[in-house]
Amino acid sequence: MASLTSLASREEFLDGDGDEGPAPHQRTRIGRLDLELVEPHQAFTRSWKRTSSILDASYVLVFPLTGCVAFSQDGRVAIARAGEYVLLSELASYELSSDKSARFLVLRIPAAELRGRLVSIEDHVSRRFKPNEQMTRLLAGMIGSVAELFIEFPAPNPQALATEVISFVALTIGSEDRGAATDVRNARYHLRRRIVDFIESHLGDQSLSPKKIAASSRISLSYLYSLFTDNETTVSQFVQTKRLQRAYEILVADPRGHRTVSEVAYEVGFKNVSHFSRCFSRHFKVAPRDVRQAPEAGSQPGANTRTAEPSGSSSPRTASSRRAFGSPYWDVNKQELRETV
Repeated sequence: MASLTSLASREEFLDGDGDEGPAPHQRTRIGRLDLELVEPHQAFTRSWKRTSSILDASYVLVFPLTGCVAFSQDGRVAIARAGEYVLLSELASYELSSDKSARFLVLRIPAAELRGRLVSIEDHVSRRFKPNEQMTRLLAGMIGSVAELFIEFPAPNPQALATEVISFVALTIGSEDRGAATDVRNARYHLRRRIVDFIESHLGDQSLSPKKIAASSRISLSYLYSLFTDNETTVSQFVQTKRLQRAYEILVADPRGHRTVSEVAYEVGFKNVSHFSRCFSRHFKVAPRDVRQAPEAGSQPGANTRTAEPSGSSSPRTASSRRAFGSPYWDVNKQELRETV
């Protein structure tokens, strides 16, 4: 299990006159997502030790709103500015820091969720490819709007909102320009993309098997397995995750219950309804029949509850932060981040 090993403390970053307190950090939970707003006026540093299990790990998306943040992971050290984002993985150690001008959002997404949507997700960690400018603008605007609306008040249907956010994150990351990758890496990427497309279009086929998937791309079973072990999952696990995600999307889009849970289970390729219900509840921490029920604030999974401050943080919660988040593309602060020795 990983741990947060350092966070800028009050004593370390007080100005010389001693009248400036620590920057407020606000956190909220929306469904399966953790969202954090880091305010400026105080330097920030975070050191993460790797998480050993994918079930406990998350991917971390960082969106600078003003100023910039520095990050390092997998031997890469770089800076992200307003209007950009960077993806980090808790499955490896990383460092994240900013100076006093930076205001940014940190979104944590369960690793299994993104891996179930984008089989090449690890290729995108620590900003290895050029982002798609239009998609990045849309994603940054979406996350900023979600934070502005729900950082203090509960979302009306947090699990459904989380599903939509995760899907759009995967879409944006998948649109990154991989032109700088090697030919071999590109070839594996495009092959995996074809395989994922085939799986998604045949989820309702109860006889969908690794053998049938391999035959669709004219590759051997062993090579198919190797494509998925890159992400520490199996073909069957990937297919099941896709089926569960499809079922979730169908259920939340059918709040009046026009289709029964059994019908949805069969539609996404499960042969046994009981098995479907157990897998669904284990994956989403909520029963299929409860997904389309409007949750009451604070009583259902994903209600707006505050998570505890990480060890080492002495930041109080401000009375209100509902000032405009501003557009990350129209208010770009190009100030360089200076490292301290």
